[in-house]
Amino acid sequence: MDNFEETQAQVIEYLSKLVGSRPHLDDSLAMIGIDSVAMAEMTFELEKRFAMKIDDEILDVESVRQLVQYLHQRKPA
Repeated sequence: MDNFEETQAQVIEYLSKLVGSRPHLDDSLAMIGIDSVAMAEMTFELEKRFAMKIDDEILDVESVRQLVQYLHQRKPA
């Protein structure tokens, strides 16, 4: 499994636990129930999980796929 697939699997697993159902890559975060409060909690958890600092660009992420891409691009090697 390459890094992108690993990141994708971790994000899907995390969001599944957070929202109670398995999201699809093309689902919007708003559609699966990620509001501003959930986004703040998710940001904190993802920083811990991926050992990275998440910047304000996370606020431009609208879909599960964009979230995976965002994290993958910033993930430490």
